[in-house]
Amino acid sequence: MSSKEAKGRALAGLLPNEKIVFKPIDDLSAATDEDLNSRYVKGEVRIVTESARYPLAGILSMLEETVDLKDGSERELRYKLDPEYQRRHRWSDERKSRLIESFLMNVPVPPVFLFERDFARFEVMDGRQRLTALSEFYADKLVLCGLQYWPELNDRTYSTLPSKVRVGIDRRYISAIILLKETAPDEEQAAQLKKMVFERLNSGGVALSSQEARNAVYPGPLNQLCLDLSRNATFRAMWGIPGESSSTVTEDEDVEERDDSTNVGRRMFERMDDVELVLRFFAYRQIDSFPGGLNKISALLDWFLSAGNKFSVSLLESYRTMFERTVEFLFSVLGATAFCRLGPSGKHQGRPTKIVYDPLMFVASQYAQGNKRKSLVQGRQELLTQLGTMYAMHKKLFAGRSTNSAQTQERNVRMKEAFDAALAKLSA
Repeated sequence: MSSKEAKGRALAGLLPNEKIVFKPIDDLSAATDEDLNSRYVKGEVRIVTESARYPLAGILSMLEETVDLKDGSERELRYKLDPEYQRRHRWSDERKSRLIESFLMNVPVPPVFLFERDFARFEVMDGRQRLTALSEFYADKLVLCGLQYWPELNDRTYSTLPSKVRVGIDRRYISAIILLKETAPDEEQAAQLKKMVFERLNSGGVALSSQEARNAVYPGPLNQLCLDLSRNATFRAMWGIPGESSSTVTEDEDVEERDDSTNVGRRMFERMDDVELVLRFFAYRQIDSFPGGLNKISALLDWFLSAGNKFSVSLLESYRTMFERTVEFLFSVLGATAFCRLGPSGKHQGRPTKIVYDPLMFVASQYAQGNKRKSLVQGRQELLTQLGTMYAMHKKLFAGRSTNSAQTQERNVRMKEAFDAALAKLSA
């Protein structure tokens, strides 16, 4: 290891109990036919499923049914429809209405996919929008609209439909395919298989982002923390992401008239890129110990989120404080364009980039409190000058996709040198 790499790896100490031990990434490309046959016979990757049919009239009560937790301390929903589980775009009332119209006309509707998280307890992997539309319909919360073949039923709710029409819909069923608990022997394999199935189920429409899959497959305290922190107003401003109420859009909403910057920010929100950025900040602290580094960033984030969901409450609170403090500090000294590259004129250029975000957040977290913070906030122009000089001297390092381990560590070193140079000038 070069002295530069060693310096980069020693930039920040980890918090107590933060260290994660990563397993080596297996290389299966050299497997022989014998290896492959053995793997297939063992059923190493084989899904165990069963089919089910649910009467529409019972969907509402089914989704409201609760069962005892294992320890008997409280109850939970048998069918988990977690609001954070879904993708961040939703069906319009018109699309929900057309689903009801399809059932009325007996048009085949694709099955929903359920994952048996524990015996007789399920999560919805695919079909949440359909089940939500049906439950809203039977709860009289959906007013039918935009019907193509039954326009006479527009402006009606379930209870106001003609009696025979109601009975006709009540006779219909929705099919389900259930991935049984026997599919995987332990939680780790279950999560991997669930992620694989979830990604493939959602690959037929709008491409599923890695973070959308992570959000569904690795729910837990760290995932929830990342969701919470992604709503930080300052963080959103620095990435050009609109407020949440104006970001969540229906699938048929026209966004053509919005400017490109706003559309980019909205797409980031819809794909949960904002949540991934929060997760990156925490995972990046241990990137030097992960095989593959940024070249395997998706695998790093998967592994880190899965392991990090087991972190203690106190460690997660330290994470929350660290993230919020770092974001507010950078906003104070560099403004809303902190994650953009600095051009020759000393002005930030273009949109924010991860190649700036990663090392800047990593290094800034070490200067975000105490006398260092106070000096840099008061002398923010000096920090801008030092960063501008650094970006100019290492233009290639902060351009393109330089993601190998040595380049990652060098960015950390150069970023820290700029901060230290600014402090030295200010204290001279």
